[in-house]
Amino acid sequence: MPSFSVNTRYTIGMAVWMVLYVGALFGSITLLKSLNPTGPLLYFLAVLPALPIGGTIWHVQRHIELVDEYVRALLTKRFIYATGLTLFICTAYGFLESNAGLRHFSLYLVYPLFWMMFGLVSIVLRKS
Repeated sequence: MPSFSVNTRYTIGMAVWMVLYVGALFGSITLLKSLNPTGPLLYFLAVLPALPIGGTIWHVQRHIELVDEYVRALLTKRFIYATGLTLFICTAYGFLESNAGLRHFSLYLVYPLFWMMFGLVSIVLRKS
């Protein structure tokens, strides 16, 4: 078996988790529409797409453990800034929903928002 670099393993792992996410998402939507389930099956199918998201979080944390201390510090700093921006945006938007009548922001969009913030922060924080 070939020995892959840490970055290659990260890329492959994230691709696997994203394929699982897409499969869980389309599978759950299809089953929810066709079966019209109730009770525990309804709740399981509703939360199914979130399970691979947990896998991506675990995978990123594992990647941070495997890289050298410079990259680890840089990734951690980016995560902190991205998390802070995500919390700020979600909180501000929540107040705008409540007080200014803006449309509801679905919570399942927080995860993609975080990665968007991570990407923007990564552009700004190239070196630390």
